[in-house]
Amino acid sequence: MRQAAIVFVHGLFSSPATWTPLRQELSAVPAVADQFDFLFFEYATRPVTWNPLRRMPDLDTVADSLRGFIEDFTTEHERIILVTHSQGGLVAQRFLSRMLQAGRGRDLARIRRLVMFACPNNGSDLFLLARKGFIPMTRNTQERELKPLQTSVLETQRKVLDGIVAAPDVSRDRCPIPIVAYAGESDNVVVPSSAAGFFPETGVLPGDHFSVIRPNGPDSRLVHAVRKELARALSQPFPLESQPGADIPHHRRPAPAAADVLTESEVVGPISIPADGTTRRTTEFFLHGGPVEQLRNIDIVVSSENTYLQLSQFFKPSTSGSLRWAAAEKSASGQILEDVTGEHLSAWLRGHGSYGLPIPEGTVAPTPSGALRKRNIQRIYHAAIATPVSGTNNYRIAHHAIPRAVHNTFELARLEREELGISLSSICFPLFGAGRGRMSAVESFELIWESLMSELADDPTWVIHFTTRRRTIFDLLHGRLRAKKQAYDQTT
Repeated sequence: MRQAAIVFVHGLFSSPATWTPLRQELSAVPAVADQFDFLFFEYATRPVTWNPLRRMPDLDTVADSLRGFIEDFTTEHERIILVTHSQGGLVAQRFLSRMLQAGRGRDLARIRRLVMFACPNNGSDLFLLARKGFIPMTRNTQERELKPLQTSVLETQRKVLDGIVAAPDVSRDRCPIPIVAYAGESDNVVVPSSAAGFFPETGVLPGDHFSVIRPNGPDSRLVHAVRKELARALSQPFPLESQPGADIPHHRRPAPAAADVLTESEVVGPISIPADGTTRRTTEFFLHGGPVEQLRNIDIVVSSENTYLQLSQFFKPSTSGSLRWAAAEKSASGQILEDVTGEHLSAWLRGHGSYGLPIPEGTVAPTPSGALRKRNIQRIYHAAIATPVSGTNNYRIAHHAIPRAVHNTFELARLEREELGISLSSICFPLFGAGRGRMSAVESFELIWESLMSELADDPTWVIHFTTRRRTIFDLLHGRLRAKKQAYDQTT
């Protein structure tokens, strides 16, 4: 049983077989196959039924069936992601709406994403035209709800927008769940404006109404989009519980984001994992939660920087800014007497002819630990990970920068051990790119992990630490480390 499940919901006149091409491509991706179980919800949806003993279920009935399916088959999963096609998006929305209406908003907290492809959020003009011709005799109650501006659909969307998309926290009548609506650029059944509907997160992918969910290979935009949404779903924090007085207008309460910040140090470990594939040589891993300046007894702390190696300001809460402040020599009143990391990093850049210029992604530069020496931290390594996007305040993260930075960290540590005679045996990594770089925590961890295994295969005697200030990321990393250990234990 994997930690997360994808529940696929097909559309009108379709079946779970419509997902076969996408399932095959996703199954070939280890980062997906190792973390997600694939579940396929099926419901009755035929153009015609002549059996007088059988009726075609309406969307309310299908939505209740989806609720039962999720309750029956996902009880052991920590997270659920709904992936739908066409009418399947309306089924998922109706399910969410009816759960809120029944006062079961808290039961939706495990659902961390709804991804809809070609969903007729504003109806289908093509079906409306066809209905005037040969479809009136289908007697299909589901098809009738595809009429543009159908009242039942609009009511469902209003409930979903208010109680799901705009929900600030979770309670009996609301639960925040990210919803993404994708359209097919050539779709004439559900045009892009209808697929987008009123939802704030939208996208357009190549294909018509049916080919939009049929990938043309592992590098197709569809596979890339689904992988991105799955990664975001894994790192998406669980919703906060409604605070007392939350439903009272103008009631003041702490900002929800603050509850996710660890203000005190929390440590898990050691977790021993055989890095070389045997049980004879293991590496010890530790996980630290809380302010990075509270770290102690670690030889090297790595900081994620931009490709200009310009540190964050002292007052910034980032890893870079926090380490810069913690390493600075200060007077009794707190005045900065020596900006240890800033000054040494500037000297390093000038010495390499790079001051004011971007350096290659993955480059790692060393500085002394300054005042952090009192906490038994010997060196701070600065890894160039994030490339500024010209003309904006955004950053781009090149995937190759992360494994390159991990490799260069070990290379530099080995070099400093030999040339400076420093005893270095432990390294602490942040999640590269998971801050302003907007990379998912899971994707960052897996890129670091793969590179670590390569380095530790030759020398597993290093002690490895991870650090984060966010509770949700701390819990996520703890789960990933346990899963890694369990995977290795099962092979022995």
